[in-house]
Amino acid sequence: MLIEAAVEIIRTEGYAALSARRLAEKVGLKRQIVHYYFRTIDELLLATVRHYGDRGLAALSETMRDDPLRAIWEVQADASATTFAFMAMATHRPAVKKEVLRYMDKFRRLQTTAITDYYASRGVRTSVPPVAMAIILQSVSQALSAEASLGCTRGHAETRALVGKLLDALAAGASPGALVKE
Repeated sequence: MLIEAAVEIIRTEGYAALSARRLAEKVGLKRQIVHYYFRTIDELLLATVRHYGDRGLAALSETMRDDPLRAIWEVQADASATTFAFMAMATHRPAVKKEVLRYMDKFRRLQTTAITDYYASRGVRTSVPPVAMAIILQSVSQALSAEASLGCTRGHAETRALVGKLLDALAAGASPGALVKE
């Protein structure tokens, strides 16, 4: 309960808003309970990163079984606000940075393996390495999500349509370069 509430505070108010007092208020407990489970804010932040990371890995693994490209495109966008908050937090807290980097590597390895298998199963021949495809899909998806959360949507429909065509072409075994020739 404390970790879920911490994730919510980080997502909606930013990691700087997270304190034992704020967390206790959010869950309706006394501040001493927070300190009982987490002696320091860094311990709480690490537990939060691990919880969020483990949940994210499990969810992505599940959704990537059929079509990892669409899963990265669709699922990763949902994580953008919290992911960006964790990345910001990592720039100021060395222990958190190490843990965030560990999870980023796990996500990237999972994505790359799934895309490699996907390419092979569909006979896709492309000069776009699986790891690059993962970064492109995740980055564009998260950028669109972050922009939309601020109210900026110019070019989003066109970008989504283009990526949709790309994903359809890859699902059919075509090269991403086929889009350029249209």
